[in-house]
Amino acid sequence: MINKEILSSQGSLPHSPDVLKKMIQEQPYAGQDGIRLIFLPPRMTLDNALDFCYVYRQIRDNRYETVLIIEPDRAGDDETSKIPILPGQMVGTELGSLDADDKLRDDLCDEEDDFFIRRHTDFSHLGFFDHVTMLQLVTGNFKVLGMQLTEESPPIVNELVFVLNEILSAKNSLVVFCCELPARQAVSFEQLAAAIREGNNTRMLNLIYSGESHINGAGIFLAGFQYARFREREIRFRPLFEDNPEANMISGYAGFPDHSS
Repeated sequence: MINKEILSSQGSLPHSPDVLKKMIQEQPYAGQDGIRLIFLPPRMTLDNALDFCYVYRQIRDNRYETVLIIEPDRAGDDETSKIPILPGQMVGTELGSLDADDKLRDDLCDEEDDFFIRRHTDFSHLGFFDHVTMLQLVTGNFKVLGMQLTEESPPIVNELVFVLNEILSAKNSLVVFCCELPARQAVSFEQLAAAIREGNNTRMLNLIYSGESHINGAGIFLAGFQYARFREREIRFRPLFEDNPEANMISGYAGFPDHSS
């Protein structure tokens, strides 16, 4: 029997899996079906744990063939590294092991030159395992893959969106777009939300690439916005139930539009 290379968790969540499971169960369900992408911070902290629990509550008991987790990371293998993808044939957390999606990784790396398998072995700063653990708490068997963007320039974002549209649109997949905008930046959020409501793409691009949006992982958010539009999904942001300036304003999910009104 051939031993599989296992990529194991090197971090820890601010709450135990049992506590997180209870927190997830306590969150309201918003009733949106067909969710194919979610927006959350890369790492879970005490300040944003409710963001994670609320958003993952929305997909509880959903079934996905594969999950792709995309997060920003400035610590690339070298200065030419644009879109590294995590290695390993299996992924392990304290909740158990699951298969990495080798085929998806091969498809991505064959698509464009900017995609490559990551060589560094220290992944402790990444939020990948935080999300894998949350996924294990809410959904059944799935394969998973981690991707990072070391650069969020327009060409890289456009390339990412093109590849997601080409490769994942026919799959029963979920994409986790890791980005964050703290609640203390409420004015920036309102500008962003207005641009989305009005369908003002020019304003959206200006907010993202001028830095006015104040989003950590702004290019990833933009990629998620464009991917949601391609999949004909409607983005909904989590309502803020608590007075927490560090809560993430752009925690959300995207499923079928509500045509009831």
